[in-house]
This record gives sequence, structure tokens and C-alpha cells, in this order.
Amino acid sequence: MTSERLPIVVGVNGSSEADAALEWALREADSRSVPVRLIYALGRDLTYLSLQRYGTVLEPELEHARAIADKMLAAAAEHAAAIAPDVDLSTHTVDEDAARVLLQESTRALAIVLGSRHLGTLGSVTLGSVGATVSARASCPVVVLRGAAGMLEEHPSVIVGVDGREPAEAALGYAFDFASRRSLPLRAVLCWHLDPLAEMMWRPEPPPPARAEAWLSEAMAGWREKYPDVAAHAAVVREHPVAGLLAASAAQYLLVVGNRGRHALAGTLLGSVSQGLLHHATCPVAVVPLPAS
Repeated sequence: MTSERLPIVVGVNGSSEADAALEWALREADSRSVPVRLIYALGRDLTYLSLQRYGTVLEPELEHARAIADKMLAAAAEHAAAIAPDVDLSTHTVDEDAARVLLQESTRALAIVLGSRHLGTLGSVTLGSVGATVSARASCPVVVLRGAAGMLEEHPSVIVGVDGREPAEAALGYAFDFASRRSLPLRAVLCWHLDPLAEMMWRPEPPPPARAEAWLSEAMAGWREKYPDVAAHAAVVREHPVAGLLAASAAQYLLVVGNRGRHALAGTLLGSVSQGLLHHATCPVAVVPLPAS
């Protein structure tokens, strides 16, 4: 399968958050002319009265769980057909852990879309283990719906966070492509904050903001040429990256950030900036894997 026809994968669990993720994925798939793949992961760690059950799950219990999963997938497929009848859709029930399954899917997916456990105007301090793990280790971009996208009549933008230490071509490329397909403006944000160690002369002084602005403009030049239809702007703000990007992305359509934190261990290795944004953002967040430093 060529990269142009790789599916967008959605994790389904019957929740309203998963429904929101499905609707986002359908709009994205329609704009890209790619299929959507719905995954329901049963896992093998069933619970009883909120207590973990250990040992082998009995086959009758597993069959019952599969039947429930199939009903949820059928309902999701029916919902999808009503929203986007032209998008090719497939449904799959798997017995494995959700995070493990989605990480496997990420190696052959265009993107993974996940709902957040708490969608609210103030954001949540709890991302959820599946979202954290998949965002940290996926091989493809992961979109987590931390809140609703900004209303189109209010002209929201795609916000992309840029790290001034190294080019973030993958994040910029994803953001420009998304903005072009959705006819949205784009704003690249480089957060600049004082370095206490530099002030104490323990490390070289960082470049001044003027140099940062020149670097950001240069980093965007090629993408502006490739996507002349995108109204792209750049800004250097004097804030910590988490605080600055949270403020910049409020009421916007999408926040795009890069992640170099792929690791064989837990999702807590996502990185402080990306993790902070995924826990507190109030709009959808796309985490794009970047090449290792």
C-alpha cells in the first residue's frame, strides 16, 4: 500500500470522546482520500467491580467481550457512514492491549486519532496511559482531541510549535499540509524564555530574539514556497514553551508539535513540552515524530 492510501486509524471504545475522534478522522480521511480503520482492543486484563483480574481470561467471558466490541464497532461504522459515506471504512476487533495494538498499527498508518478521556474548556491533568504511550512511541503522527477545534467562523489557525535549536521539518510539513487542505491560516510559534544557567554564566548566552526571528523565518521559507495558498505567520514569544503554546493555541483549530521521545519504555518519556501540552491543551493536538537528534 502506498503512503497516499495508508489508513487513518481510530481507537474505538464506545465513549463520546472516541466518537469525536472518529468524526475528526473521517474529515481528515475525506480531505486526503484515504480509508479509515477502526480498532477495538479488548486486552486480556479484564476487571470485576473495578478490581484487576489476573490469570487467563475464560473463553466465554472473552466471547462476550468480543460480542460487545462488535456491537460498538457496528454502531461506529453506521455513524461514520452517515457522516462520510464516501470514505472507505474497515473495523477490527483484537484481543491485545490497546496501546500495543495502536503502536503496531502506527507502522502502517498515515495517522492515529485518539479521543481524550476528558474534553473540557480548561483541559485535563489526566491524559490516560494509552494516549501518553501511543503519542510518545508511535511511528506516525498521533492526533489527540484534547478539546474541540476552534469555530471556523472565528477564523482559527493551525499552530505549530517550533524548537529553535534544530529544524523541525516534519512538524512544519505536517502543519502546512493540514492548513492547505483545510484552507486554514498557520502560525509558527518559537517560544523564547530566559535561561537561568546562562545568566549565572554556567553556559553560553542564547541567541537574541532577533536572531531567533531570523531563524524561524528561514525555517518557514521553503514551506511558504511549497504552500503559497497558506497564509503563514511567524512569532517569537517570551514564554516557557508549554505556557506559550497553550496560550497561542487557545480556541485554535489544531496545535502541532514534534516529538523525539520514541523509546521502548513508558509514555512518560514523551518529553516535558509535548507531555505538558497533551495534558493541558484545549484544542486538538497533533504529535509528529521527528528524527532523532
